[in-house]
Amino acid sequence: MNKRISTTLLFLISFFVLIALQSYYLYNSYLLEKKELNKKVQLIASDVLAQLEKYENESSEDSLIMSLKKLSSHEQFMNQKISERKQWYSFKNFYETQVDSILDKETINTNFKIALKSEIYSVFDETKKKELLPLKSPLILFKTKAPINAGFVFNEGKWNSNFSEKDTELKVDEHYHYTIRSRVSAELLNINYLIIRKILPLSLVSLSITALLTYLFWRTLKNLKLHQLKVTQLYTSIDSIAHELNTPLTTLKFTLASTPPSETKQLLERQIQRLEKVVSSIHNSSSDSELISKADIESYLSGIAKRFEQMKFDTAIEFNDNQTLLKHDFEQILNNLIENSVKYKANEVKVHLQFGKQIFITITDNGIGIPEEAQPYIFDKYYRVSRPENLQINGLGLGLHIVKQLTEKYSGNIKATSNAVNGVTFKITLPNA
Repeated sequence: MNKRISTTLLFLISFFVLIALQSYYLYNSYLLEKKELNKKVQLIASDVLAQLEKYENESSEDSLIMSLKKLSSHEQFMNQKISERKQWYSFKNFYETQVDSILDKETINTNFKIALKSEIYSVFDETKKKELLPLKSPLILFKTKAPINAGFVFNEGKWNSNFSEKDTELKVDEHYHYTIRSRVSAELLNINYLIIRKILPLSLVSLSITALLTYLFWRTLKNLKLHQLKVTQLYTSIDSIAHELNTPLTTLKFTLASTPPSETKQLLERQIQRLEKVVSSIHNSSSDSELISKADIESYLSGIAKRFEQMKFDTAIEFNDNQTLLKHDFEQILNNLIENSVKYKANEVKVHLQFGKQIFITITDNGIGIPEEAQPYIFDKYYRVSRPENLQINGLGLGLHIVKQLTEKYSGNIKATSNAVNGVTFKITLPNA
């Protein structure tokens, strides 16, 4: 369950990182495409301005100046001219009628829908140090029929006017000095449509990859859950079988006890003992016993050497004190580790025991070893390494699981590492207090 939760969390983190990267990539593609389209719009708008300037002449500019120069001294005149903008800049009226037709010609072979606007946004009287135009009321020189909502400024102008005028009607005899600022804005009205059409294939590919990964993960998780369910059912069946064997084994033992000695009786007793060992390993039955002493350890190692005469044992004992480890548990730990070495084709086993402030049990063999990718799972119940060599070796995958349980019983830890040449080393650390 913990592994499945960890795997799910790892996938979700990776999945969200992938989505974030894809979103970032798509967003940057959007910005890049927007930048390129605005460059094209700017070129088209510049061409339109160039064509409009053909209609501008010196008298037109004089008309503008003559109208603006009275703004600083006559507020009534200023208000009138602002409210009647087409009158104060009459030559631009022609622009107003021409800009759309010129723009249509420039965009005839494109899908662009462009809006333009030219305006004077500042008329500053340098003599009186006074801004003559309200902040949010620029003077529109010309604009397209389609309004600009969020355009960009691509052309700005600034010029100074110095002149004087005598007006007998208004009794004006003034010198004027103005700083005039203008700007031209453009907007591609269907820019989002054009960008989405361009990056849509890329977006669909990204969505397809995301959907495929989600589906594959869902299928994998579902298959893993089904596999775990089958494994759990298998474990339960094995445990149930082992439990059911206890009753007939007990009956056979009582029956044999009253049977006269014979070769058949000895054979049955050996087979019963074998079955009892298998059943006890499945249930990991542990009985209370006394603390193991140095003499017990030496006796045990002597017996194990006689039991496996074909093996070469190299033993080292450093025994100061034992306050924790029971004799039964010690023998179960070493039995399982040494039998595991023998089973997996070792002919030499090194046993190093150290009883001090902590208890260290180190078993090293020269067998076929354990692949590194399998080492995180070797202590799981019923786990066996999947490789051809293991198919010829009998076992239930319980020995190392029992060693792990006994280690945890003492709040210790066990670690398996592959040797430099071949074989494996198990190191167990237990508290001794």
